[in-house]
Amino acid sequence: MNIQDIVYITAIAESGSINKAASELFVAQPSLSKCIQKVEQEYGITLFQRVKGSSAKPTPEGELFLGMAQEILLSHSRFLEQLKRLKELQKNTLILGLTYQCTADLAVPLLEKFYLESPRQFLQIQTRNTSGLQQGILDKSLDAAMLSVEERHTDIYYEPIYQSYMGICLREGCPAADKAIRMAEIDYPVLRLEDVKEESFVVSSPGSASRAAIDKMLKKNGISFDIIDVPNPQSRIAMVRSGAASMFYPVSKAKIAENNAGAPIYMIHPEQNISSQTCLACLNGFQYSSGFKVIYSALKELAGE
Repeated sequence: MNIQDIVYITAIAESGSINKAASELFVAQPSLSKCIQKVEQEYGITLFQRVKGSSAKPTPEGELFLGMAQEILLSHSRFLEQLKRLKELQKNTLILGLTYQCTADLAVPLLEKFYLESPRQFLQIQTRNTSGLQQGILDKSLDAAMLSVEERHTDIYYEPIYQSYMGICLREGCPAADKAIRMAEIDYPVLRLEDVKEESFVVSSPGSASRAAIDKMLKKNGISFDIIDVPNPQSRIAMVRSGAASMFYPVSKAKIAENNAGAPIYMIHPEQNISSQTCLACLNGFQYSSGFKVIYSALKELAGE
């Protein structure tokens, strides 16, 4: 049995007919019949019940085979993707994962700095949520990713870039701005969560690091707000500028965290705030590569550190 046999038998089961499968696969019907006979003889099973002429319904043994077949086809597809990735790496292609917000903020300046330092390498940026970025490192579809996670995987190396805290971009005309105070050693005006309890907030979708940080902060303080899920970061900024809603926003000494905020930023009071660390992550060992070092250097420079 080979991959082609598995593809043929799966197609027959999905179409419910040898003739239909033959038409969809552009192969002769006798070829599919021989394929079925070959596999049945190899394993001593019966794959299909023949009903109403050419119709084919999987037997219990056939269902068991199809379950195995789906796993093999999925593994084969992953193998082909990883093989493709390996060939791309051999052509000096690096694939970096960024969140949606970081892609909007950093893609152009990061690429410029990367090519100034390493003109013979190609940097490709893929946009995913935080869980997708970490999974991409593990399945090797990403070489590195900029992410913020609390639980760290033992197979992944994390190089810190900057520390950030939770801030707020108030909507245009928000009266809570009058409640802000100044505190020593904090560059931003400070608000308590109670000061904005009447506000609606646009936030990223569940699964993102920023949403996880927001949920953690609200749980810590035992407070809730009117939350509106808006996955696109530019849409969230537009809603703030138009006065439709406010939004939570990371604040830091790092310039990287302030790009494209588009509205005055307020720090949440230190008693109520939480911090998170943004890192450049990769599989253990890849941090020694020249590509990782160039990307990290560029991000640190953009962060102003």
